[in-house]
Amino acid sequence: MGRKEDNINKVKKLMNNLEYVRNIGTVAHIDHGKTTLSDSLMAGAGLMSFELAGSQLALDYDEQEQARGITINAVNASMVHEYEGNEYLINLIDTPGHVDFGGDVTRAMRALDGAVVVVCAVEGIMPQTETVIRQAIKENVKPIIFINKVDRLINELKVTPEQMQERFFKIITDLDSRIQKLAPEEFKEDWKLDVSGGSIAFGSAYHKWATSVPYMQKKGISFKDIYDYCAKEDQKTLAQVAPVHEVLLDMVIKFLPNPKVAQKYRIPKIWHGEDDSEIGKAMITVDKNGPVALMVNKILIDPHAGEVAVGRLFSGTLKRGLSVSIVGMPKTYNLQLVSVAVGADRMPVEEVVAGNMAAVSGVRDAISGSTITNTDMEAFEPIKHYSDPVVTVAI
Repeated sequence: MGRKEDNINKVKKLMNNLEYVRNIGTVAHIDHGKTTLSDSLMAGAGLMSFELAGSQLALDYDEQEQARGITINAVNASMVHEYEGNEYLINLIDTPGHVDFGGDVTRAMRALDGAVVVVCAVEGIMPQTETVIRQAIKENVKPIIFINKVDRLINELKVTPEQMQERFFKIITDLDSRIQKLAPEEFKEDWKLDVSGGSIAFGSAYHKWATSVPYMQKKGISFKDIYDYCAKEDQKTLAQVAPVHEVLLDMVIKFLPNPKVAQKYRIPKIWHGEDDSEIGKAMITVDKNGPVALMVNKILIDPHAGEVAVGRLFSGTLKRGLSVSIVGMPKTYNLQLVSVAVGADRMPVEEVVAGNMAAVSGVRDAISGSTITNTDMEAFEPIKHYSDPVVTVAI
């Protein structure tokens, strides 16, 4: 059995234990390193080669994306990570950074409970950085921070260790100020950026290393050590000492909420209906035995399976053959295939339960922003979504 198949078997087991599930996204200004970071996280989970991570850009599998060198469409990857003796399921969405594709970011935010905001250490906070933070907080998506391309500060700008830390302090102070201004009152304290606590990491996604204050304390390394590794152009060793996937995914598990916690406060934000209705209660409690509520955030076009709807399952259980409807449309459909998505690959599974991401085929009239259900549609208000142009991906 290959590493990827082994990973999928673990995904199938873990998705039922929601305390060990995280639904997250990477967001940033264009070219700040989101997709390179996502590649490196996937490599750490054994889903692609470490040598290719950062250059293959596995989540940019559309021809336009590869030709233009940017992420146009939000795509998903499910991976498993061990933290403090337990395995966790990380459902990751890599989102666009270019302002022209902001609608795809907004739809992706509906599926997330937490976001890793990637900021370039050289450029600092840029207009789209502020935009994605604003979008995340508007959807009650908790942000944590990765300051990327630290190696460029050292090797290209030739900053001293002191100047590097001064730059970090300025970026962090600015980011925290923006988050505190936007965050709902009940989240201001929990979402406050804490360098010493570890909700901020620093590193190089391309060279596959990262660190945080707690990680440096745990490993007995310092900023000076990090500086010396980069200055000596020995980032390969640094990636072994402080691998980016370990540092970032540890941070994700520690600081970002699981679906049981997040859906309690996110559903009232993204749904028009009554919280005390059958479907409202099912979504808020992440009830796998409740009515199906699948919010579609992406349509993929497969030459064999046709349209594939990818999205967040807020309640219910998806199984092959299940009869479903699209809210606002009269037809019914039978699910032909239920899968979990790993970049351009989709791995069939017997079922996907509430609180997870899923890919389904057989619902050919679904579009980005659709809500799929198996309950009485007259009693079902759709998940809120923006009326952005629909973007499809040919694979």
